[in-house]
Amino acid sequence: MAKKRKSKKHPAVKRRRSRQQKKKKQIKYLILASTLLVFLGLGLFLYQHRFHVSASYEVKQTAIVAADSSPALYPYLFDLGADKLEQSATVQVEGYFLTNFKGRQVTLAKIKLKGRSYYLDAKNLYIQQTNAINQYITSLNYPHAEVTKDIYSQFAKKTYFGASGRPKGIIIHDTGNDSSSIQSEVSYMEENYKSAGVFVHSFIDKDSIFQIADDRYMAQGAGPKGNPYYLQFEMIREHSQDDFARQLANAAYYTALMLKKYHLPVTLGQKDASGSVWTHQMISSYLGGTDHQDPDVYWNTAAAEFFDSDYSVKNFLDLIQAYYNQL
Repeated sequence: MAKKRKSKKHPAVKRRRSRQQKKKKQIKYLILASTLLVFLGLGLFLYQHRFHVSASYEVKQTAIVAADSSPALYPYLFDLGADKLEQSATVQVEGYFLTNFKGRQVTLAKIKLKGRSYYLDAKNLYIQQTNAINQYITSLNYPHAEVTKDIYSQFAKKTYFGASGRPKGIIIHDTGNDSSSIQSEVSYMEENYKSAGVFVHSFIDKDSIFQIADDRYMAQGAGPKGNPYYLQFEMIREHSQDDFARQLANAAYYTALMLKKYHLPVTLGQKDASGSVWTHQMISSYLGGTDHQDPDVYWNTAAAEFFDSDYSVKNFLDLIQAYYNQL
């Protein structure tokens, strides 16, 4: 029996099928490329409209949001689909987010309003202060002096520890002298630096914020566990209600300014060395290497005498946040 011969396909048919297959592949690749471009475009669009968070921290504060400026309320960390506040409202502040958005720094507050969480620019918040001294400062509309600089060139210029070479917080001191002035304290520190080896970055009183050391380099006022990591300033002792309040206002403004400059949150120092705001007493208690207890005695003595109140670093933290939100 003779074998059947397989019919050969005509060359034209082969070419046509080849072209069809090639065309199908091209369409497939075109669809794939278009899909990728759509996703890339969507990703770029979302990236441009996203608040990129560098740090965040929780708080429990009550604040008023004024509707005068029509602040935007963001349901998510995007500037899309924002609601507008129609009337002023009292809100609960649950936290803050340090973000970068379209090339600028924005501090967002996470708030609770009518049972929903929103984010808004913290510039629109008016924190309700609970401490009597902070309330007095609020009544003065949060005054502050501007920073005056006269850098003393003889101070050592040692880089902060850590990979970034930047401070990770700030330490608050008081001079412990009831009768000194900024001028006398600065002169004494500069004249005795070579023998004592002690200096801070700035001095603060009721009228002035006076910087004498470059804040890009560490100071030498809080021992080996504090100096390598923190900015430091001294408070001159004040002797009246208004002077003490205005000094605290200047100190809070300066602290907020430095924290903002170095992209640091407003958080309380902890035993594990986290946190950005420290008193010298906290360095002594938590980190060691020094035994000073300032400014606790000064703060509580002045608060009791002038305001029949007390004053703690936690109260100071609320004051710092009020200034920080407006920077």
